[in-house]
Amino acid sequence: MLGCGAGGSVVPTPPPPPSITVTVNPSSGSIVLGNQMTFTATVTNTTDTSVSWSVNGIAGGNAAAGTITAAGVYTAPGDLPSAVTVQITATSHADAKKSATANVTIISDITLALTPNPASVELGASQAFQVAVTSSGHPDTSMRWSLSGAACPSACGAVDSSGRFTAPGILPSPASVTLTAQSVADPTKQVSALVTIASNFTVQLSAPSSVPAGGSATIVATLTPVPNSNPSTVLAWSLSGPGCSGSSCGVLSVVTTQSSSGGSVSNSATYTAPATAPNPNTVTVTATPQADPSKKAQATIAIQAGVSVGVSPATATLAGGHRATLTVQVNGTSNTGVDWSVNGIPGGNSTFGQICVVGSSPCQTVTSTTASQVDYLAPGAIPSPNPVSATAVSVADSTKSASAQITVINHVVVSVQPASVTLAPLAVQGFQASVLGTSNQNVVWQVQGTACSTAGACGTVDANGIFTAPASPPSPNAIQVVAISSDDPTQSGAANVTISTGADILTLHPSSVYAGAAQGFTLRVDGSGLVASNPGPGSTMLVAGTARTTSCISSLECTAPVTAADVAIAGNVSVQVQNPDGTKSNAVSLVVAPPNLFDDVIALSSSAPGATGKDIVAVDPTTAGVSTPGLDLDLSVAALGVFSTANNSCTLGGNPIPLQRPASGTATADICLFSQNGFDTSMTYTVSWPGDVAVIAKQPAGLGIIHLTLQVPASAAPGARTLFIQNTNLDKTAASGALEVR
Repeated sequence: MLGCGAGGSVVPTPPPPPSITVTVNPSSGSIVLGNQMTFTATVTNTTDTSVSWSVNGIAGGNAAAGTITAAGVYTAPGDLPSAVTVQITATSHADAKKSATANVTIISDITLALTPNPASVELGASQAFQVAVTSSGHPDTSMRWSLSGAACPSACGAVDSSGRFTAPGILPSPASVTLTAQSVADPTKQVSALVTIASNFTVQLSAPSSVPAGGSATIVATLTPVPNSNPSTVLAWSLSGPGCSGSSCGVLSVVTTQSSSGGSVSNSATYTAPATAPNPNTVTVTATPQADPSKKAQATIAIQAGVSVGVSPATATLAGGHRATLTVQVNGTSNTGVDWSVNGIPGGNSTFGQICVVGSSPCQTVTSTTASQVDYLAPGAIPSPNPVSATAVSVADSTKSASAQITVINHVVVSVQPASVTLAPLAVQGFQASVLGTSNQNVVWQVQGTACSTAGACGTVDANGIFTAPASPPSPNAIQVVAISSDDPTQSGAANVTISTGADILTLHPSSVYAGAAQGFTLRVDGSGLVASNPGPGSTMLVAGTARTTSCISSLECTAPVTAADVAIAGNVSVQVQNPDGTKSNAVSLVVAPPNLFDDVIALSSSAPGATGKDIVAVDPTTAGVSTPGLDLDLSVAALGVFSTANNSCTLGGNPIPLQRPASGTATADICLFSQNGFDTSMTYTVSWPGDVAVIAKQPAGLGIIHLTLQVPASAAPGARTLFIQNTNLDKTAASGALEVR
């Protein structure tokens, strides 16, 4: 029945509005690192068609997963993320519950080319390596640099964060290293170069052909490096001969090391011949360079009987107007007089230089003298020929003479070693200056550079040439450590210093521990260029190549845990810091030393107050990473005293505790020890003189106090005892003289 009654009508309920839908186009795809892809969003069933874009749920994205603009233009990250597929989401502005996604795979087509490859680098020299990154995208082009080889990590050189390789100063075996550049953008892409360490320096030995028996002579070894190289200049000297051994060949005494022009380094040694000539009468002097022992130099000297003359130094370099003292030695006669000449001119002259009475000013010229020393005064201008010969001829036998070869230069020459160095912020580096051409080796040190107008901006150098780098690199990042000659302030030498800009480790706390530590501990890194954890992300410490949970309170300090497994075996554990941008610091070794198998006793007395041949190896306490520097002794005994078992009380004091020996058998004594860090029963407590006084029980007494029960035998010798305490991390301390057996 359609209708009866008042004639009303029924209005039907309208259907609900269609649901908002969002679609994204394209819905999937791939993109090369650093490239862009445009996405469009279609919103239906609403007049508000605007959307907001996100990447992996992050509005606008971020540097790790890529970013997207309000217009839907997505830019892939420069570095491959851990998950290479990211999700692009468009969310409806009209209804935030409505969205659509597209999956994008980030790919890498990076190829790397390393130049130079291969390469040859002289000892101590530096070589910059460059990596060409080829990609259809725009990836992060930074690299992680590393070295590998049989001599690594300690003796194969170093590579900094920019790819500059510095060869070691001592030739490794084998003489090669592999340098690897690993892409930060795509760690699966890396390229390596074989670097050969070249050794082309020369060593020359200047020695007289003969020396009288009992006489002496100066021998000079000159090590000349290849320009811009820096091999170790350490030389080992030795004597040998077919008719002698040991002191019967004479005595060598190394005197000085002096830099010469052209980067050469001269080592002087005084050779004193034996009183009796050996048979055969020849002695060979050998100078072996530490940098490359194959380049040793030798000189053979004949030991002559009869009258002989020696002059030392045999060679010298002087600036015009400067003096050198010459010493003459005449052997084989009681008449020690000599006639002096310079280039054959008795007493010399103003053109070739003069022979003067020692210390005379103005020069008192001498030709014949019985004095053992004279001064040679260099002319004001460079003579020709140069060097000149200052000759002493024996008055007793005019056929016997000796000469000093003296090179005259225009002015003193100052050189500074090392000549070039890259340092971490706040690092300390010692520099040495040598002044050629004068006996006055004093210099005034300065720090110079374009950015050095502000105090401390370029670091500081003290009067001894100890340079402390600034806390951060100056701009421009170029510093000179300058040595100014006190003899001639117009002459100076300089070393170039660059301050590294990446993360650098200066010190570890602890820097060494014993193998077999039963508990983990906190390792603290002091350095520069670190990234604080707050607001984050901060730097990450890598221990043995494994990332650890790291806390960095500033750009100068980070801490992270080290586990017992890390230090279970003696050796070196590599520690690095990696910054959020992927760059890594230098690698520093945490030394894990084998524990002592037994304790030695160094017995001293008034008649024998010293001991030799006692090498003491001590590691840092494992608490060094969390305690205040200088107060790292968490096991230190703050106080000790007698423990009363009757009322369980401890009377602490600072005096040694007397232990009374029984007439027979054994007796017990109860003592208590206190440390601010607390003692516990997991620690080992022993008393010096094993088998004497023994610790037979240990109980906690609260508040960091430990109660020990000692057993004292009647056979115990009277005297002081030391109480040793060791925790499960093998940290050990000693309370010397804490106990006294009576």
